[in-house]
Amino acid sequence: MKSRLSLLATFCLVAPVVCAALAAIVWAADTVVEQHQRAQIDEFSRRALVRAELVTADAEAALRTLTTDNNTPCTPDHLQAMRHVEEQYRYVRNVAWTDGETIRCSTLHGLTASALPPAQWNYNNGFSAWSTESGKRGNETRMLNIRYGSHIVVVDPRFYLDIVPLDDTIELALFESLEGAIVTSWPRADAALMRAALYREPAVSFHEQRYYVVIRSQRYPLAVVAYEPSDRVRPDFAAQFRFFLAPALLASALGTWLILRWRRKLRTPRHVLLEGIRQRQFTAWFQPLVDLRTGRCVGAEALVRWTLADGTVIAPDTFIPMAELLGMIQPITDLVIESVFAGAGNLLVRRRDLHISINLTRDDLISSRFLHTLKACFAKHDVRAEQIWFECIERAFIDAQQLGPVLQSYRDAGHKVFIDDFGTGYSSLAYLHALPVDGIKIDKSFINALTSGSEVNAIVPHIIGIAHELKLAMVAEGVEIEAQAAYLREHGVQFAQGWLYAKAMPAAQFVRWVEQNAVNAA
Repeated sequence: MKSRLSLLATFCLVAPVVCAALAAIVWAADTVVEQHQRAQIDEFSRRALVRAELVTADAEAALRTLTTDNNTPCTPDHLQAMRHVEEQYRYVRNVAWTDGETIRCSTLHGLTASALPPAQWNYNNGFSAWSTESGKRGNETRMLNIRYGSHIVVVDPRFYLDIVPLDDTIELALFESLEGAIVTSWPRADAALMRAALYREPAVSFHEQRYYVVIRSQRYPLAVVAYEPSDRVRPDFAAQFRFFLAPALLASALGTWLILRWRRKLRTPRHVLLEGIRQRQFTAWFQPLVDLRTGRCVGAEALVRWTLADGTVIAPDTFIPMAELLGMIQPITDLVIESVFAGAGNLLVRRRDLHISINLTRDDLISSRFLHTLKACFAKHDVRAEQIWFECIERAFIDAQQLGPVLQSYRDAGHKVFIDDFGTGYSSLAYLHALPVDGIKIDKSFINALTSGSEVNAIVPHIIGIAHELKLAMVAEGVEIEAQAAYLREHGVQFAQGWLYAKAMPAAQFVRWVEQNAVNAA
């Protein structure tokens, strides 16, 4: 009876938590999806406008070039000059000359004259435009004519929106923004809906089950209007929650069983770790570290991975805190050091300009155990001390007075010492002056903030400035996009690692990556 009450009580505690977590996850996921979808559509619309401006600029440049031609109109030299302009500007399909009433000659029809159509749009800067249809009867193509002075260029309007669709439901149109006339649109676009969106006040993104984007050009009287069904942008939260409710209750039941089982086997984590150490399942993977100026690989950080018997690879965030808590981190460090020399030792011998950085915990710093392992590895491999760097997270430096001599002894032996995840721990800048270190690793949370708009990004320049002042080398962690790398390079950060260059990888793959990098950087 008591066990049943315990089971029921545990389930009643777990189920609300799971359902609340489910609701939060669904809401957060929906929010992220909506933001992502909106950002994609917005960016797609901006690219469409850029394309339209590019075509318009091409036609404008062609017309301005034609105004500099001094040949007598419609002479062979003049026609040749017009053909040259047509060939020079990729979006121009025909060039013509008019006396203001009649089109006297063109690159398409030669000296055949035709009536000059009236302009549909006139602009203060001397340009005018109108649409015509050309081609065989029943297969006419709508063309856009743009006039400046006595010359006319003809552009296929399809060039304006000649971009790859974002998906199969988005629609796009280009408007002349002063009078609201459609310049061109995709075949299934609803012109009335798009024109209404162009002039809707106040402007709204969601209207009648569609998401609209209106972007006006700052250079030309053009505007791009795009719309997407709202269900492709904004997920139905209630429907999704109802869909996942039954699995959530099943997960609650499973969670209840696991909790009760865990209570009976509190010692399981220790046993699993011990078994992993005995079977040498902890190995080093390598994430390349590159020179931001040249892009050349200068080394790597050794990141521990736990590979189970079934091939499952477990990331360190899962087991390192547990190993530290159970006092089992030092034998794992030993395995990592041995794995570094076994996997990358030969590479370090061939490439003396490379180094491998090994992470140390506070327990490793206080104990001399890992030094014995390191000494044994140096005896087996012709690796130099300066090719092995050490990284220590900030919270390991709480007692700078105690650890200062230890760190200095490592530096005296030829190793470089870096503070890992700088700015996230306890040492902060106050300890930086007192610690004998060679550099810092700027935590990836600060790097992410460089392009996320977060207020945290204001901290990065201060960290970089202080590192420069103290003459410390800097490694930026978690660099994922070129914009981050460009910012860091511009501000004098020397090295970087992250998915922009490569993820962590096994030793054999890392050796191949280094060889390819050397070829690419040559």
